Amino acid sequence: MSYDETAVVARIRRLTVRELRLWVSEGWVQPASGERGPVFDDVDVARVRLLCDLRKDMSIPADAVPVVLTLLDRLHETRRELHCLATAVDTQPDEVRRAVLQAHEMARTG
Repeated sequence: MSYDETAVVARIRRLTVRELRLWVSEGWVQPASGERGPVFDDVDVARVRLLCDLRKDMSIPADAVPVVLTLLDRLHETRRELHCLATAVDTQPDEVRRAVLQAHEMARTG
């Protein structure tokens, strides 16, 4: 689904158009460009909700937001990579899966 600025603000009532535009200009949210302005998708809306939590609920200062977003983005990328790896391991024969799990346990417990 796609949303314009008005629709995003309507969905997230504690958000103002001014804040949304600021966050886009800061690069914290990167919507697509449409003929009539920015076009937000569901992932963008989720990120705006996260930004509301960070800025309004947790009072994270503006200069710390890029650091927090970078860390969260890296965490999500790591989770995606781990999921891909787990899927790849699941497709292997039983003896390979057991060997991988054993090697993981040995590495984890050192």
